[in-house]
Amino acid sequence: MKNSLYVLMVLFVFSMLQACKPSVPSKYIQPGDLEDILYDYHIAQALATTDRMSNYDFERTKYFLAVLKKHGVTQADFDSSMVYYYSHLDRLKPIYLEVNEQA
Repeated sequence: MKNSLYVLMVLFVFSMLQACKPSVPSKYIQPGDLEDILYDYHIAQALATTDRMSNYDFERTKYFLAVLKKHGVTQADFDSSMVYYYSHLDRLKPIYLEVNEQA
């Protein structure tokens, strides 16, 4: 009986620690969605650099806006989310590791 009580207490404490784990505030793009956006963003930037006959800045902007439209995200949402993630690099690093794995 003591062992059962001990196991229940350990599970309770563990679940409380998991619940206290900070998460990304809902006003920012969530990690899984940001992974998809960043993957497409970097592909778009690569495509813009391959088109040597046109204006690079124009192409880069055009592709970037297409990525945002595809994912239903405004530039303001993307920018504010990136500011958040740049100030929380411990959350950005795993996202980029996943983006790198997809490549």
